[in-house]
Amino acid sequence: MEVRMLDIRDKEIAEEIWALQHPAYRVEAELIGVSELPPLSDTVASIQACGETFLGCRDAQGDLVGAISYEKEKDGRFTICRVMVDPGYHRQGIGKQLLQRLLAEQSPGALWSVTAEVRNIPAIGLYERFGFVGQDTFSPMQGIELLRLVRYPRE
Repeated sequence: MEVRMLDIRDKEIAEEIWALQHPAYRVEAELIGVSELPPLSDTVASIQACGETFLGCRDAQGDLVGAISYEKEKDGRFTICRVMVDPGYHRQGIGKQLLQRLLAEQSPGALWSVTAEVRNIPAIGLYERFGFVGQDTFSPMQGIELLRLVRYPRE
C-alpha cells in the first residue's frame, strides 16, 4: 500500500475522505461509548474547508483505506488532526504507515501534538510507539475526555 498526498480541493477526493471518516469514527464512538463524535458531523464541504493537509493510503484496487491530516500552527508546531482507517483494514499497520510517513516528511526538529480520547487505548498506544508522551487531559464536551500527547523535537 502506498501513502500519498490527498488534494481535498478535489471534490471526489473529499468525498472519499468523508466516506472513510464516517465508518472509522463510528467505530471509535462505539469503542469509547459515545453516540456522537464531532468528526461524524463533517460534510464533504467542511472537509474541503478545514485547512488541513491530508495524506492517504490506498489498497491495491486504489480504494482509500486510511488517511491522516495535520496543520502547521503559526508558531511552527504541527498538530495531527485526524487519523482514520477503514474498519475492514484495522490491525494491518495502516495507521502506523500513515504516521511514519507523516513524521518522516517534516524536520526531526518539529514539535508535534495530537489528541486521543482517553478510552481509545489503541490510538494512544500507536502515538506512544512514535515517541508521543501524554501531557494533559481536557473535556471538550460532556462524555469525552481527551488526552493531549506531544512529540518533542529530535536531535
